[in-house]
Amino acid sequence: MTGFMKALVLTSGGLVAAKTLSAWLSTGNSVAALWVGSKDPQRILQRDRTLGIAAPSWSISALARHHKFPVQQNPKLSTWTEVATAIQYLGADVLITAMTHQIVPENILALFSGRAVNFHPAILPYYRGPNPRAGMILDGKADRYGGITLHCLSRGIDEGDIIGIRKVPYDANRGFIHWDVCLARAAGDLVQNDLQSYLKGTLRPQAQNTEEGSYRKVSENEKTLSAEHSASRTKWLCDHLAAPGWVSFRSRSAKKYVVSHFIRRVGPRLFDSEKVGRITIEFDAADARVSILRRGTWTLLWQTVMYWVVIARTYRTQ
Repeated sequence: MTGFMKALVLTSGGLVAAKTLSAWLSTGNSVAALWVGSKDPQRILQRDRTLGIAAPSWSISALARHHKFPVQQNPKLSTWTEVATAIQYLGADVLITAMTHQIVPENILALFSGRAVNFHPAILPYYRGPNPRAGMILDGKADRYGGITLHCLSRGIDEGDIIGIRKVPYDANRGFIHWDVCLARAAGDLVQNDLQSYLKGTLRPQAQNTEEGSYRKVSENEKTLSAEHSASRTKWLCDHLAAPGWVSFRSRSAKKYVVSHFIRRVGPRLFDSEKVGRITIEFDAADARVSILRRGTWTLLWQTVMYWVVIARTYRTQ
């Protein structure tokens, strides 16, 4: 295929998706539409919109406004009877999925005939599955398998032929936000180089050796704070997994609270019920009383500022 191309993009948001879009558009290609497979796409793009004020090329919302493509909530692809008609109406040449949990069925893949690709945040064939970054961090393997793999979409989950790989190890000292920015930059580089060559027919993808790989599904219990975790483990989970909103606390009443930060070790256990405030939660860990910060509007704003600082200090916002 030669000439400029029009893509249908499936994503759930995030920096990797934003830089994938930005790089695609920078090469002269266009976006027919961006589909978000969520019941509440506005919530998913909340931080994205704020970030777009200072760093528009890192924001899906800002890119959509500037390039005038729609961001739409789509029905479940496997049960959407009119999906083929909707895609044909868009006139898209390429299907790009980036950071989405949507499974693309075979009838949609057939519409793109080898022009359907996915950006996966791990070095395939290792850590296939829906949340590889959390799995790698929990397993202590993010420095080894951290990165972005561009591969062809296929019937098997994350099993398609590999078009290109960029290794991006996780640096625990710099944390998740820095890693997220680096992964996004790597995805943009894959778009501008490997993806363009693949679509032009000058780069031939390589089959995966799935027998050597791994599939990792992270359970909710692995990311949920409880009295079973020590104070140090509670802090570790917050330090490494709370930034993207993956850590939660489940109260005795079974209500779930998303956690933003570990505050401090309060003292010895009180053998008392947790104290849930509007901003903080205090509870007994396995060996101490601890205090954590709940995720809220102001913590999301602070995190957005931190993203902007990392982008501004380390990379060109373009």
